[in-house]
Amino acid sequence: MHFSIPDTEEISDTSGPSYKVFNVHVNGVLHCCLRYSQLHGLNEQLCTEFKAKSLPTFPPKKLWLQESDLEERRVQLEKYIQLVSQDPRLSTSDTFNTFLSKAQQETRREVSLPVTLNVHLLNGSKVTLNIHSTDQTDEVLENVMVVVGLAKELTYYFGLFLVRMEGDNHTIIRQLQEFEAPFISLKSLKDRRSYQIILRKSYWDQCFDEIHKTDRIALNLLQAQAECDVRLGWTSSSQDAKLQLASYNDRGSKKEYLELCQTLQNYGCIQFKPCISDFPENKSRVIISAGNYEIKYKILTSEKEVKEAAFSVTRIKCWKVKQLLVVIYSLSDDATQPTDEAILQFEYLFSKDNLKWITIQSEQAIMLSMCIKSMVDELIRKRKGEKIRKV
Repeated sequence: MHFSIPDTEEISDTSGPSYKVFNVHVNGVLHCCLRYSQLHGLNEQLCTEFKAKSLPTFPPKKLWLQESDLEERRVQLEKYIQLVSQDPRLSTSDTFNTFLSKAQQETRREVSLPVTLNVHLLNGSKVTLNIHSTDQTDEVLENVMVVVGLAKELTYYFGLFLVRMEGDNHTIIRQLQEFEAPFISLKSLKDRRSYQIILRKSYWDQCFDEIHKTDRIALNLLQAQAECDVRLGWTSSSQDAKLQLASYNDRGSKKEYLELCQTLQNYGCIQFKPCISDFPENKSRVIISAGNYEIKYKILTSEKEVKEAAFSVTRIKCWKVKQLLVVIYSLSDDATQPTDEAILQFEYLFSKDNLKWITIQSEQAIMLSMCIKSMVDELIRKRKGEKIRKV
């Protein structure tokens, strides 16, 4: 997860003096607005549960804060919550997730009410759920799987993703996290009619596709995703392959359709919108895909040729994301505000003792960062012999 606190906000209170809150963004989206005292309370809870010595340093209390002190505190709190989120013991704890869940509800002034929520499947159908507005992602996902009839033990082979619809196509914004309420997250979007929640598989290794051999519903879900990705152009297919896939569709041969897709280039990858990179040269126009434990480049050259490159996540030493700021000029002081664009940088081992930084500028930089993190986490789980999370 990518946590940031890009700014603060002054809140007026009719029952007392105004106060400052820190705007906490998760994976590039405003999740909640928190007072220092709330974050201090979270730290106290974590200290009780995990012992203070094992926690990041929390910014100390001050009686009076100047504007410069407030900025310093914002930076310190951002560093604190980033370090907490990077520690699996803390970030997966009930304490942390319950805190973030309640913070979202309080920020959006949401109370638990019966609502309906649509979750879209990639075959064009949708599941309409009767839930409570504050139900968290895991509860919603489990409800979806009950409705579609998937075996309970396979629930977390899939996940809920927020997408922006663009005609017949869609752009994946992010995977919904355990600590957020999908209904609230969708409702809080400015142009929420342009967004949907969809169901996609949540793993990267093609070997997990074997679930389709033992579960008919899993086969239906995987085949629908494979067909969608071919239609979007995310999975590359020759004319011959397209004809064969069409033939399988006409015959209703979902298993054969899926197995042919598994042999195609970029099967199982998420494709991102065209962006700018400094590889292979500065200001290169590229289309990036993430999958199969790789970051894949299609490089658009001035000669209208397409060159390709791939970066294995096992050779990425580290990576970082930062939001771009734009300067707003006014008659008074210049001010900055975040843009939709962000920069992802990763340090890559090209050969022995040859480490280089690669830079990508994209409005989906945070999503790409989360894909890298997800692939790395999956590799670590596999090496430890751990399976996909069970219900």
